[in-house]
Amino acid sequence: MGIREPAVAGRFYDSSADGLADTVDSFLKDKAAAPPAGEIKGLLAPHAGYAYSGPTAAAAYALLAGAAFDTVYILGTGHNVPLDGGATLPSGTFRTPLGDLEIDAAAAAELLAEKKLFLTSARAHEREHSIEVQLPFLQRLPKPPKKIVPLLFNTDDLDTLLSAGRSIGRAAAARKALICVSSDLSHYPPAETAVISDRAALESYAIAVRNGDPSYFDGTLRLLEAKAGAEMDTAACGRAPMIAGAAACLEMGANDFHLAEYVHSGMVSGNDSGVVGYGAGLLLRSALPPAGMITLDEAARGGLLNLAREAVAARLRGVKAEVPELFPRPVYNLPSAVFVTLTIGGRLRGCIGTMEPRGSLADSVARYAVAAAFEDPRFGPLSAAEFEKVRLEISALSPLRRVASADAIEQGRHGVYIKRGRLSGTYLPQVWEHFRSKKDFLDSLCSEKAGLQPGAWKEKSTALYVYTVDSFGE
Repeated sequence: MGIREPAVAGRFYDSSADGLADTVDSFLKDKAAAPPAGEIKGLLAPHAGYAYSGPTAAAAYALLAGAAFDTVYILGTGHNVPLDGGATLPSGTFRTPLGDLEIDAAAAAELLAEKKLFLTSARAHEREHSIEVQLPFLQRLPKPPKKIVPLLFNTDDLDTLLSAGRSIGRAAAARKALICVSSDLSHYPPAETAVISDRAALESYAIAVRNGDPSYFDGTLRLLEAKAGAEMDTAACGRAPMIAGAAACLEMGANDFHLAEYVHSGMVSGNDSGVVGYGAGLLLRSALPPAGMITLDEAARGGLLNLAREAVAARLRGVKAEVPELFPRPVYNLPSAVFVTLTIGGRLRGCIGTMEPRGSLADSVARYAVAAAFEDPRFGPLSAAEFEKVRLEISALSPLRRVASADAIEQGRHGVYIKRGRLSGTYLPQVWEHFRSKKDFLDSLCSEKAGLQPGAWKEKSTALYVYTVDSFGE
């Protein structure tokens, strides 16, 4: 391509070198902060005009002040040309008013050798802003990178994005490299909806990275769009680069996401009628990453218990409990596997749930509370008299994680899901208290819940999964 001239200078950012340098330096100075503990593998930054998202982007870039990278793989959103994979350029330079950044030809060639995942497309890059707006921030770092690898994505194919991301991560891991993910969040919902959706999306991104499973983030965006699609065009315009970028960073050893800042355009313009969300943060390899599951405080737990009880009470009245499409508390809108347990006087009265997300956390709590009360085949439907005595308990599950053997199962902490062919079963972590040993626990799980022989958990044909649970009750 030779020299790729600036496409949005004078519109998204200042077209003069001095003005642009002063703007970026001011943003970075205002956002100066100590980076979180951990080894930096990647960065998430928005890609709107600097008047709107520049300070938020700087909140992430400022955390790179002490770091140095030779090559930055910039994964942007392709707004103009449909792409089946990642579109890059084999050589050349990207020019901004601050100077030129050379394409790492060797790194680009390594990716382009995987023809099913990457392609050359000068047309896709010609007028695209999502990569361009990141360059001045990189150029004004204390230790700017020497080269870049520009990559554009917009496919909806999850497998392609995961495969491409892993390939990028393998290539980057062999270099002194950084992954830069360029993405905005929701587009044009009212501000109130944007805050709920964007906060849920960012929390989901952290959970996905901590669990090593970007598909969880993909599922979250699809759920948010299914619920609030009438109010917004998308939950994340850079869904594709965010997924591929997470996969790349995971391949490099990342296990955590640190959110540096979140805002939406209404906070700048004062117009809350139709906004765009902006989030920025770091993807890290942390020594002690947080647990990869939804975090609920006491107020959130209490709200879910009230929701569950009201859902059962409504069913007793012969109606269905009314619930909003999006719940005001963002974490309620995240996908979650849930079990709801009913007891009377300490004895089981019903328990139904799911091992994998079948909807949002709040929707699932309401659904399975009703199912546990009226649809558990071991019991008759709950009566109004019993309702006054019943105690509800909710178990919110982390995403399933397959383990190679029972050695990875932590007694007293992990719930275990076992599967062979069409047979499967699970014990929640609460069940450990009934067994003296891991062997007894797993033998019982096989025979009592999965319909397998007691020792089937030792066999290679049996799949073992672990999960953790946030369990709370009335």
